[in-house]
Amino acid sequence: MKFSASAVDLQRILNKLGGVVPPKSTLPILENILFDLVNDSLTLTATDMDISLMIIMNVKGEEDGKIAIPAKRLLETIRALDEKSSPIFSADVTSNKITINTVNGHYGLTGESAKEFPTVPQFKDSEEISIGVSTIKKIIHRTAFAVSTDELRPAMMGVFIQSKGTDLRAVATDGHRLVKVLHKLPKSAGLKKDIIIPAKALHVVSKVAETGNVTIAMNDRHIMFGFDNTTLVSRLIDETYPNYESVIPTDNDKTLSISRDALVSSIRRVSLYANATTHQVRFDVDKSSMTISAQDIDFGGEAKESIECEYKGEKLEIGFNSTYVLDMLTHLESNKVMFRFSSPTRAGIVSPETSSEDEDVTMLVMPVRLTS
Repeated sequence: MKFSASAVDLQRILNKLGGVVPPKSTLPILENILFDLVNDSLTLTATDMDISLMIIMNVKGEEDGKIAIPAKRLLETIRALDEKSSPIFSADVTSNKITINTVNGHYGLTGESAKEFPTVPQFKDSEEISIGVSTIKKIIHRTAFAVSTDELRPAMMGVFIQSKGTDLRAVATDGHRLVKVLHKLPKSAGLKKDIIIPAKALHVVSKVAETGNVTIAMNDRHIMFGFDNTTLVSRLIDETYPNYESVIPTDNDKTLSISRDALVSSIRRVSLYANATTHQVRFDVDKSSMTISAQDIDFGGEAKESIECEYKGEKLEIGFNSTYVLDMLTHLESNKVMFRFSSPTRAGIVSPETSSEDEDVTMLVMPVRLTS
């Protein structure tokens, strides 16, 4: 195999692939990136067995071939080269010896046989839909932060996707907070079944997708995202998602309207004085003002601020984990947000004060027991 390529273009692609390559693996081949050259088209593939990312780049090809190259050493080398250089790659696919030559340098490393690299699932006769990149990114931004990291609850380690007609619903929860996004599409998504997409796969899609549309295909076990010169294939989570509708309260009659930016800034300051374990902040809500306070009994610190609001209901004192509330508020884009409460022991609902025509967002956060 032999070709030359722009160092800048190659580094940009290797940076994207690096998000999939495992730093350490019981299968050493996974720490490599597969290079597959056909004429002037080079396909680079990285996988951790659950997610596979393939990116095609144009190069000046001289001799076709296929070989797996150590990802870490390769990326470090390309990053260190002059941006204007066009390194020449040569590989002996029999001995797996690889050389990288520049005007002033020569670098040698040993790869692995392409035959050892895992194959990527194929999608023949699978159902397929097309969605705008901006829509996919917005859905991921709204939901993926709330996914659980608890491996004992694998279903909650992904985003749950349902479609009915032109409505696409995405749900994420970790048991302490829940996000439900209803997005209206120009035409029916047509998913034949509900699916759970791993959060890691969605984070990679969000990072590498840029503009245009995303083509999404599915089979029984995998999902594929295709855009520009990039294809991502991920294993679906084969679990039953919890009944999230049953935990969303329908009788929260106390409503609070408040500036999102003012609330975020206040919580960030006050939470500096919260207990390092519970991160608890207290909301004391009355008709036209809300007091946000925190106290760390262990170290004798405390903070309190008041901000204007519009509140309808009986006076309320309720506690929340400040980290969870900040996460939700920073993933909304509304100038004002609406809180709906019932009691200090029941979940609060957060949503934009005004919903857009094509998106409806509902977030739920569980309270924490107030400490005196």
